[in-house]
Amino acid sequence: MNGIAFRFHRGSQSGTQVQLAQAVIRIGRHPENDLRFHVELDRDASSRHAEIRLEDGRYVLTDLGSTNGTILNGERITGPRALQDGDTIEFGPNGPAVGLTILGLGERRPEVRQTRSSTPLEAEPATAARPKQNTEVRIAEAVRKETGSLRRMVLILVVLVVGGGAVAMAITMRTARAGQAAVASLVTANDSLSRLLDARLSQTGVGAAAIQEARAEIDRLSAELRSTQQRGENVSAIADRLRASQERTASFARTDYSAILAANKAAVVFVAVELESGEAATGTGFNLLPDGLIVTNRHVVHPPNGQVAKRIAVVFEGTKGEWRFASVESISETDELAFLRITRPGPYPTINGIARDSDKVRLGDPVAILGFPLGNATAGMEGSINTLRPAATLGIGTVSKTLEENIQLDAYAAQGSSGSPVFDARGLVIGVLFGAAGESGGRIVYTVPSARLVAQLPSDARRVVK
Repeated sequence: MNGIAFRFHRGSQSGTQVQLAQAVIRIGRHPENDLRFHVELDRDASSRHAEIRLEDGRYVLTDLGSTNGTILNGERITGPRALQDGDTIEFGPNGPAVGLTILGLGERRPEVRQTRSSTPLEAEPATAARPKQNTEVRIAEAVRKETGSLRRMVLILVVLVVGGGAVAMAITMRTARAGQAAVASLVTANDSLSRLLDARLSQTGVGAAAIQEARAEIDRLSAELRSTQQRGENVSAIADRLRASQERTASFARTDYSAILAANKAAVVFVAVELESGEAATGTGFNLLPDGLIVTNRHVVHPPNGQVAKRIAVVFEGTKGEWRFASVESISETDELAFLRITRPGPYPTINGIARDSDKVRLGDPVAILGFPLGNATAGMEGSINTLRPAATLGIGTVSKTLEENIQLDAYAAQGSSGSPVFDARGLVIGVLFGAAGESGGRIVYTVPSARLVAQLPSDARRVVK
């Protein structure tokens, strides 16, 4: 079988071995890589660090512009380098390191011995004629030769069977040790992550429910991993699930949600709309400018049924009954975005800023959502819109898919969340929530990327882009 066996000498997977056989092997911390490092414990490696390609019957290593470089046999490479069996690759001076065994290259060709042909002058002397043997002697001689050949064949077969069994046993034992090392590595990472989560929960209660839920998941998967190993079953599937869960949970643990909340909460508004028919609609918005420029969803102020908003009012988070009327500044023709102007002069609190680089958002990145899911039923916990003192709900989640027109989240949203700002770990808006997949129970959430929001900002609001 062709391919490469990677033996980890350093990093979170030290002592384990991975075998890959594809023509292009992508390497890094990103979940889409083929040879994947731990996103939290192997941070010296880049998300997309390097790749190995099979070219003209040989494997070629190329660095993909990594931060800390790719080191082959102690030398940092600057261009494509052909790989040899036994090479060592380091992904950063202190990052993960692997040794290579290039499979399918160990076959030996039959040894061809050069012989010297005889010429008439060098011909061997003729041997003396042997006396003719009788029939019984000739038969006995033939039997002896055939029996000797059979004994040799049996002996060779015995050696091959015993040797093959020994090799198979050695491979089995080595694979078992590698599996045990991988499990030990995951359990160690789980313990470290649990301590990190404990520290986060002791510092603040923000996002506590989601963090505790994530911790419960990794503890459950860790117990399932140990149980599967003890039964002698294959642990690769459960190990992959645990590794992915650890990566998601680590993103929660390292994000300062209290800081995000403190910097942005006051700028979130509860939006109430009276339609031409007399019906009422609610949603969420957030303020960009001190004089009052609100971002919300298009469908909040202009429903799909064609009705027009008769009156729009907003109230800022934490203020009781302090409603401010607003008018529609503009409605996007391409995205679920609308801009509202508060008619009464400010100043009003503003968000920390909008990220211009939402195209750099990656799978697994942590996010925070501030809004009013279920409308006034949860916003003020009183149910009366006249005495509403809105308290925004903080939701936390991770990026699950990125498209040019949509950043999909693994988070929670419900009616009333429309128009909620979605923040990255820096506390900058990377998206505007506009819906959720109904069959997902509100767990698959859709947002307009901030790059599309930035492209449609009124000219006086461009200064909030960072």
